[in-house]
Amino acid sequence: MLTNNMYKPLQALLRYRRLLRWKSVISRVTIRNGMNVIDVGCGKNGRSVSDYAPANWKITGIDLHEPHEVVHSHANFRYVKCDARDLSQFRDGSFDLCISIGMFEHVVNRSDYMAIANEIERVARQYIVVVPYKYCVIEPHFGVPFLPLMPYSVQVIIIKMLNLSKERQNLVLDPNYLRNNLVWHSNSAYRKIFPSSEIYLLPTLDTIAIVRKD
Repeated sequence: MLTNNMYKPLQALLRYRRLLRWKSVISRVTIRNGMNVIDVGCGKNGRSVSDYAPANWKITGIDLHEPHEVVHSHANFRYVKCDARDLSQFRDGSFDLCISIGMFEHVVNRSDYMAIANEIERVARQYIVVVPYKYCVIEPHFGVPFLPLMPYSVQVIIIKMLNLSKERQNLVLDPNYLRNNLVWHSNSAYRKIFPSSEIYLLPTLDTIAIVRKD
């Protein structure tokens, strides 16, 4: 019973954080009715974007999940299984806005993330890319203070010891698992990846928004 009572307030807090983040990032771009939006790395549910997007927006979700795994509640959401490195099925500037939340930090290969960034810049007139802030007090994936600034070996020890985000087994099987699946770039590095962007620290102080506005 105590666990259940703790779980509900935690979920409420996470929902509030997502809403706070949404209000902050969406205020950075030009918004109008009936926008055509692409959500790159949309995930299996709509907790970051489509749960909060206006009902009259048209949202195209892009990810590598199988279609039957993706369930979003937004009335105008459609899913396209697609590799974000190649959005050639979409014309230049075909979207009013691209949103990508919690995806880009998991792309660790330079050629891959440059390809994705180039495609985002090509298909959308505006974009919002939300990633962890390298110097955040609490790292958002694992909840550890200043984790990105620690030596890799220390990161691995802490995550394995506490089984944070249930990643212990992955690190046991592959000591380089974290390095191969998560990267914390500096703001200056993101400016080089997205040269036409502005970067903002979000109110939760653990993430940044990389933004291009009309």
